[in-house]
Amino acid sequence: MSCYVQYCRECGIAISNAETDNNGVTYYLIKVNVGDVTWTVQKRYKEFLELHKKLVNEHTVTKDILPGKKIIGNKEPNFIEKRRVGLEIYLQTVLSFLQKSMPEELLEFLEFDKYDVILIVKKLAVDFFQNGDDYLLNDNGFNFNVLLLYAISERLKLPCPDSENNEYNFSHVLDFCSKFKYLAIKGGNHYVGTSNIIYNKLNFELSSFKNVNKFECYNIAYNMIYNLMTLRDTVRIITVYNSKLKTPEDILLCDNVHKEWSADMDPSMIWNKVKVVDFSWNEILTLKSLTILTPNVKTINLNGNLLNTIEDLSPLSYLSHLSLSSNNITEVFDLHTKLGNVVCLNLSSNKISNLEAFSKLFSLEMLDLGSNLVNDIDQLKHLSGLENMNYLVLSGNPVSTIVDYRIKVLGILKKRTSDFCLDNERPTQKELDTVAIMHALKVAKEGKTLFDR
Repeated sequence: MSCYVQYCRECGIAISNAETDNNGVTYYLIKVNVGDVTWTVQKRYKEFLELHKKLVNEHTVTKDILPGKKIIGNKEPNFIEKRRVGLEIYLQTVLSFLQKSMPEELLEFLEFDKYDVILIVKKLAVDFFQNGDDYLLNDNGFNFNVLLLYAISERLKLPCPDSENNEYNFSHVLDFCSKFKYLAIKGGNHYVGTSNIIYNKLNFELSSFKNVNKFECYNIAYNMIYNLMTLRDTVRIITVYNSKLKTPEDILLCDNVHKEWSADMDPSMIWNKVKVVDFSWNEILTLKSLTILTPNVKTINLNGNLLNTIEDLSPLSYLSHLSLSSNNITEVFDLHTKLGNVVCLNLSSNKISNLEAFSKLFSLEMLDLGSNLVNDIDQLKHLSGLENMNYLVLSGNPVSTIVDYRIKVLGILKKRTSDFCLDNERPTQKELDTVAIMHALKVAKEGKTLFDR
């Protein structure tokens, strides 16, 4: 990003081209560079004229250095080219004359406010000074992008004094960040405006945020974050989507060079207050590190990743909700030893065909196995002992296409009340009556009496 304060001597301006649109309006394409950062600005001649008037009146710029007007023939290519050269010389002359003072009028004309650290932070300061209290009252009141966080991070490093204008004071930004509770960050691999700045090539830190409870990231480059320490003390919900995480520690230890985790690791690196982890739609292959890095988590959502098995999560004694939909899980074993007392389990859209591993998950109340590969109705017998289960999804499996599928499932699971929900539908009275009749016939066939059951 640009920082004119640091690179004022490396600032350059050129007007590379002039374009006339379908309405006959000519725009001059100004290329601005500050150090390695470049961007382009389109301006009409009348905008040059307005700028010049301000610079003459308020900053003692010489009046006759701007190329003059021409009423007739101002659309001719030769004239436009001559004016382009003249306007380029004009801007270069003004920049040289005002290099140290760099008035706001010129900064605004060249759109420094979109790309320069100081000006972006000043704009933020004004916004938070005027609207900060309203943003704090509304959880979704303000969204940070990577550009804003980079600007704040870089401003923290600069020794420049605060503005004399109270509205521009950097303290407004720091005060707002320290109180903000819902931090949502959006990144991306696209360019910022017309510049050569790419959002996810900007690094940033988050030490200014002292009170965040909910931390969300969308499409970020996790390796560009270099300080998360304050968040570990406050965050309860952490969400990271579409950020190509390979492991949970990619984000949870992103400010640790080696990303090593173990039972005896530095306690300050552990997210003790986190209750909800949602790392959906990444490229995660293992979630084992969560047992150490988020020891008190209650809900884990890793939908849309690359897991091929369910690892031992028994150290997570508070874990009650686990969602691993749309992964590559084919076989599961001994789930009762790995999942502790999980109440809600979502394994939809995987490749599971055998249900034996579920037979001892006695705490389970909700189980979603939709869109897997279960094709044998007898596999449901492994679920018949789960007396607390009142919600089951099997739709999308081959087994759901057999004749009288719902009746057979309800019969196998011994679910004879309307409290049970199968494939998001409660049993009809007709289904319950049919199950009861089938059960009575079975009892009679086996020669049992009511007292034998």
